[in-house]
Amino acid sequence: MRLGRWGLLIALALAVREAAAQEASLLDQAERHAGAGETREARQALARWESEYGESAPLALRARAWFLAGRLSEEGAEAELHYLRVIIEGSSTEYADDALLRLAQYKHARAEYARVVEYLGRLRRDYPTSEHGPVALLWIARAAAELGDAERACAAAEQGLAELSPADTLLEAALREAQAGCRARVRTYTVQVAAFQDEVAAQELAGTLLRQGFDAWVLNATEHDPLYRVRVGRGLIEGEAEALMERLIVAGYSPFLVSQASRLGGSR
Repeated sequence: MRLGRWGLLIALALAVREAAAQEASLLDQAERHAGAGETREARQALARWESEYGESAPLALRARAWFLAGRLSEEGAEAELHYLRVIIEGSSTEYADDALLRLAQYKHARAEYARVVEYLGRLRRDYPTSEHGPVALLWIARAAAELGDAERACAAAEQGLAELSPADTLLEAALREAQAGCRARVRTYTVQVAAFQDEVAAQELAGTLLRQGFDAWVLNATEHDPLYRVRVGRGLIEGEAEALMERLIVAGYSPFLVSQASRLGGSR
């Protein structure tokens, strides 16, 4: 009797495992067709999965099916509904961050830039280890630029470059393009450390700053401005300039911000 009971339990476990394998197999088949561009066959496999398993399947498989349905949708609004279902009902699954990214890209195409920032902000907040982090920052930078928030666009592009894998050259190029675009719109700064009538004194201080790890340079004197101004950094957004000032203060200097609209030029 005891052996019979154990045999029944083993048989039930094997049956459950086989059923789960069959459920996943249909989704595997649909994904293979989708990857090969065989949209009709992919939809047929997905429809069969929904008919045979549907709502009775585990959440991870249902989220996978919703995500695949979004990829296979012919209409953007239909895809949006599937991705929202992944985000809301399947937020704990491995497909949620990808669904947020795709939904944000769809919203960007529809010029709903505030939603792009909202969705990708959630991706960054709720899924901090997501592999889509740098890509999300690229789309945040693009959307923020469209909203006229150049500061946020620059900050997102800078963070994306900091998190980027060195091998991802295409994403790096896109982030640098976004960075250049936002810097063209935002007021930029340099930090002035001191001003001298003597060029030698100015160059000596600049050399000291360089040895301390600061990006120092000297703004040359002119007929209308007889001072040699020692500055650190060029084209900095406000947050970067303020962080640089803090470093200079700790090092014992008395710096102040100078708008990049002020006279440029000069030499190291």
